[in-house]
Amino acid sequence: MKPITRLFEFPYHQEEKYNLSDSLVTKINGEWIKTSTKEYLAKANAISRGLLHLGVNKNDKIAIISSNNRTEWHISDIGVLQTGAQTVPIYPTITSEDYEYILNHSESSYCFVSDQEVFDKLNAVKKNISSLKEI
Repeated sequence: MKPITRLFEFPYHQEEKYNLSDSLVTKINGEWIKTSTKEYLAKANAISRGLLHLGVNKNDKIAIISSNNRTEWHISDIGVLQTGAQTVPIYPTITSEDYEYILNHSESSYCFVSDQEVFDKLNAVKKNISSLKEI
């Protein structure tokens, strides 16, 4: 494999050299859920295809707000980066007004959220975020 020069190349390197059955592991409802390297890449590629279908272009900003360390955060991040877009990671514990400020100033067009609480805080100010097309 050629040298890794972009962050989203790491999972491909892992698949080629260290293909794992438990590449990412998250505890959900008391049970450890494993995601293999192959599944990780398949899900990230699905995110990339979906974003491209929505018209996401190189250097567009896509926000990710996750309330804890989740497998989905990593999948979304790689999926976004592969499109040439940029991720805007945002803390889940800030106020709705903080979301409004960050999303407006980052010019994020889409935002992935991890749970209903974050969705509700963001949805409360969505109308004030000019660049945001969808949560």
